[in-house]
Amino acid sequence: MKTIITYSMIAVLVLVSGCNEDILDIKSQSQYSEATYFKTAPQFNEGVVATYATLLMNGLYARDAYYLFDLLANDAENNVFLLGDVAQFHDYSYGPTQPQMSDLWKSLYRMIFRANLILAKAEEWQPVLQADIDKKKQYVGEVSFLRGYAYFMLVNLWGRVPLKLEFSKATELTPRAATVNDVWAVVESDFANAVDALPVVYSAADRGRATKGAAIAMLGKAYLYQKKYEEAENEFMKITVAPFTYTLNPDFDNQFSTSNNTSVESIFDIQHKWTDWASGDQNYMFGGQEAWGGKTTHTGRAMEYGWNDWNNTVVAPALVHAFKYQDEEGADYTDPRAHHTFYGDSDSGGDTDFCHACTKASKGGSIMAVYAPDANQPGPYAYPFGANNAIGYNWRKYESYETREFYGGPDSNINTQVVRYADVLLMIAESLIEQNRVSEALSYINAVRARVGAFEYTSLGTLENAQTILRRERQLELAGEQVRWFDLVRWGIAKQILNGEKQTQLGKQPFEDRHVLLPIPQIERTTNTALTGDIFGDWN
Repeated sequence: MKTIITYSMIAVLVLVSGCNEDILDIKSQSQYSEATYFKTAPQFNEGVVATYATLLMNGLYARDAYYLFDLLANDAENNVFLLGDVAQFHDYSYGPTQPQMSDLWKSLYRMIFRANLILAKAEEWQPVLQADIDKKKQYVGEVSFLRGYAYFMLVNLWGRVPLKLEFSKATELTPRAATVNDVWAVVESDFANAVDALPVVYSAADRGRATKGAAIAMLGKAYLYQKKYEEAENEFMKITVAPFTYTLNPDFDNQFSTSNNTSVESIFDIQHKWTDWASGDQNYMFGGQEAWGGKTTHTGRAMEYGWNDWNNTVVAPALVHAFKYQDEEGADYTDPRAHHTFYGDSDSGGDTDFCHACTKASKGGSIMAVYAPDANQPGPYAYPFGANNAIGYNWRKYESYETREFYGGPDSNINTQVVRYADVLLMIAESLIEQNRVSEALSYINAVRARVGAFEYTSLGTLENAQTILRRERQLELAGEQVRWFDLVRWGIAKQILNGEKQTQLGKQPFEDRHVLLPIPQIERTTNTALTGDIFGDWN
């Protein structure tokens, strides 16, 4: 949303009360409320942009989401530098007062509130010009997509949740939905409405908005997560043909670089190009959204995960090991995606050097730099694996260490991938496998593997073997993209897999049955008394 968030993120949705009446009953015409503001296309556009802006708020993609889901899924493991409540994700020691989960809950419902506002006001708006009529349709489609996304996250993470579908009832206390199916029905309806309303492409100025392809992909994903495999297949297949032109990015690295904002593979991603924001504060992700942070959109992921910077996480040992498996002949094999995913030693398959495009070293120019080579020598430099306890297997994906030695602040402008074409191809394969059409899935898995030069399977074998291959493909292809947690939970294997991995890493098995859902945040339980008596075991 690099371009579209140039508008104000907050002004249009802060419901300003009317001015005080004096004896002449004169009202200031410079103040707005929800009842008076939404009259023109530009005003609606600001409201839509403010709804997108919640994707960059606390709990979501400015900072918390990558910690939350990478640590829960054991894609990442906390380093010694990661302290406090964030570190509780890796061993499931969190509870209902966990700040990041409360923030995620609040941001998702904020997204729903803003979407509901636009939907309500759009019903009242009767534009005359065809251009405005078209814009109204688009705006309704965009907020339908965003509301569908919010409920998609909520139902997957918490199961039954309060359904708030009318702006006029925004302040009413709401009990949880009767069934999970009630929430899924809203998700399906919102994405289907978005499909009908959204364009296939936008102009360059509107890059980052949800498209018809994004809505189709998310609708297919909603079906897949509910095990509606035929419906999921039907949706996914739509975006493999005209008018859609999605394809795999020939360069895997490029998909996770600063030049990926026009990638042919991206279906929906979060725009983080912050350098356009003269008024922005690079530390806004610590709570400055819609306040002191200014019009900022970047993420802190690269610096916080960066081995030569804050180094708060490392790549989980189980993920490193997953890149080594046997080929069809039973020979040991190292998947080439290891090189693109993490830095490490040659035995692991990780990248063993960095800074290929650096012109010279800064030699400790940042107090956060762990390792600084000779300033007189241009790159590449050897990755200092094992140089000290902090330097083991570390993230290469979503980092810029091929072009810069370290970061000067949490200012990454590498877009966050929400859904991309490789993900869709693997979801098509999964849909086919689960319908016992294993042979048809082969070409979709091989297409993803061929892009990085991995060997191509001649057969997926039995249904069980095909499931194993598909699940490994998703783990390796989508590592560090906040996907694995959702996959493990929906496949029903989270406890088995994660306790096995944690036993090796931590010497214990901390994952309990209740952890497949997050605890209802204490702040919601305190505020929404309609939930009283509906939460068991102080959890969900």
